[in-house]
Amino acid sequence: MEKLEIILPSSKQLISVSVERKNMKTCRLKIYTDQTVVISVPSSVPKEWIQIFLEQKANWIEKKLERFAATIGYASTNEIRNGYSIKMFGEDLIFSVSKTDKNYIYREAKTICIGNTDPNNQEKLMEQFEKWWRNESIRFLEKRIAEYYPIIKKYDKSLPKVQVRKMKTLWGSCSINRGVITFNQYLIKAKPACIDYVVLHELVHFIYPNHSRQFYDFLSIYMPDWKERKKILDLDVVHGL
Repeated sequence: MEKLEIILPSSKQLISVSVERKNMKTCRLKIYTDQTVVISVPSSVPKEWIQIFLEQKANWIEKKLERFAATIGYASTNEIRNGYSIKMFGEDLIFSVSKTDKNYIYREAKTICIGNTDPNNQEKLMEQFEKWWRNESIRFLEKRIAEYYPIIKKYDKSLPKVQVRKMKTLWGSCSINRGVITFNQYLIKAKPACIDYVVLHELVHFIYPNHSRQFYDFLSIYMPDWKERKKILDLDVVHGL
């Protein structure tokens, strides 16, 4: 992939920007939670124009990167060690890792207690943690789906199945034909009110598949403050819908 570099105005940091050339009419600049910067442009756009455009956007890019750095607790978990923290339902939880004869993991107050026969093996710890996290995600999201399901049940809609997986640009998506809602497995890092917004958002798609005016009018009836919840999700967790 083509790469360009720019210098951030305040920190004077040199960063790399990935350039994607696509069959499109406009440019799109995006920053991901891992602080990767990607610009998508029409295939015919000259390299020089892209460089100038990125330099003009340097202030905006730097502010976005600073916001990601300030909310690192919401980002993907790369290491599990004693004292490290992770967000769960909007709270900071601390890892407590111990060497044990039998593997276990559970939450106690604001601590995630992990017992493992080989606590220095990050690969095994991560596999153990992600399995637990995925199960916790499904369990919680199934409860929230059941809570809001009556809203669409009256329209003869079946109870959707819940799946979770790693998603880079979405908090959730639905397959109406399959009757499945897929959630980002890191959604439960957000506050419960924000999670509920995503849950209801996806459920409403079973009635209104597109983001039409009717969709948002219907959403507003059952969750009048959805804009505030979405704003919190976007600002706190950064990776908005």
